[in-house]
Amino acid sequence: LFAMRFHTPTSLLLLSAASWAAPVAATADGPDYFAVTGVAENDVLNMRAGPSALAEKIGEIDHDARRLQNLGCQGLPSFGEWEKMTEQQRLESRKHYWCKVGVQGAEGWVAGRFLREDGD
Repeated sequence: LFAMRFHTPTSLLLLSAASWAAPVAATADGPDYFAVTGVAENDVLNMRAGPSALAEKIGEIDHDARRLQNLGCQGLPSFGEWEKMTEQQRLESRKHYWCKVGVQGAEGWVAGRFLREDGD
């Protein structure tokens, strides 16, 4: 379905450690799995060590990847906050959240604006 490319020795250590971790159950806060969206065919989605564009890049996920396990997101407004926002504020808030995903035994953070629910 997709390829995962790692860039640092730290990434390989994360991959090894992740294979020993117990499965993580999805919560009511979102879907069980994501698919990548909004990434050009000739580009990749960067996976990072932390929830920030400044965090170390630990891998790349193909533009059309599916079945990324949802390990939780941060930076999203609560439903109450979202209800009070204007449409412009809602769109702007999408630029600032990050989701931790599991991919091929590795875990890392990706910008949430490039994810959609994967229903398969």
